[in-house]
Amino acid sequence: MAAVLVAAATAATLTACGTDDKPVRLDGTFEQQLPPDQARGAQLATEGMRQLTSARSLRLNAAITKGSATAGTAQRIEVSLRVDRDANCTGTFDGGQGQRGELLVVKGGATHIRFSEASLDGLLAQAEAQDPAAAAGIRQRVALVRGKFLRMPTDKVAFSKGMCDLGSLSQAFDGLGDEDFNGTVRAEQPTYRHGRRVIPVVDVEPGDKNVMYVAAEGRHRITAYEAEQNGERRVLKLSDYNEPFQVATPPAAEVVDASEFGGPAGADLFEV
Repeated sequence: MAAVLVAAATAATLTACGTDDKPVRLDGTFEQQLPPDQARGAQLATEGMRQLTSARSLRLNAAITKGSATAGTAQRIEVSLRVDRDANCTGTFDGGQGQRGELLVVKGGATHIRFSEASLDGLLAQAEAQDPAAAAGIRQRVALVRGKFLRMPTDKVAFSKGMCDLGSLSQAFDGLGDEDFNGTVRAEQPTYRHGRRVIPVVDVEPGDKNVMYVAAEGRHRITAYEAEQNGERRVLKLSDYNEPFQVATPPAAEVVDASEFGGPAGADLFEV
């Protein structure tokens, strides 16, 4: 899931300077005069990236959709999280049937997830349909975790380690550098997207379907990023810049260690 952010950063790191009536400085020399819409796009994206990389906290919603609903191959993965620079994180995840629930991380510690009642019921129903003989063991595990948090092995939730630390995310954005900017973005006219009045910043290259949405009023913060490639659609929405939030480690009585489940149907059964 962290690839959503990497994709957004790769397409949107715009670090050259320019105005409507001044040449643009590239690689230390004045090489070209950008058209007004490209100069405006660079300015907006640069300011949006500055606001993002300096944020102390924010809310992100990241979704990946691929496949065809008509053909029965549609797949969707979505997370909605509050994150901050102290590696705190809290929110929800949705990976389809049997893979929905809450997630939290406190100060970069263990990842805790709590599956929804409907997800656990779905896991149990699926096990009973596929292998009735093994269903008794699955039923026992489901009973142990129902209403409780699972403390997950590190290798089972790599995406949370990447997305739950805003400081690391900011470094990833910063680390892409000036060389990624090639002067091929432009600003379009203001519009509304995801309930916000925004200015789309799009790629100039024909066929590209990458769009960064920057707030049209006030601070030009990035509110969303959308990309589509090879039948896969990615949408990242950002909000609540610098808004504090609270998260706490669950009481021990409400936690089950996922490593206690042995065998191939152990922790893997609850993998997010």
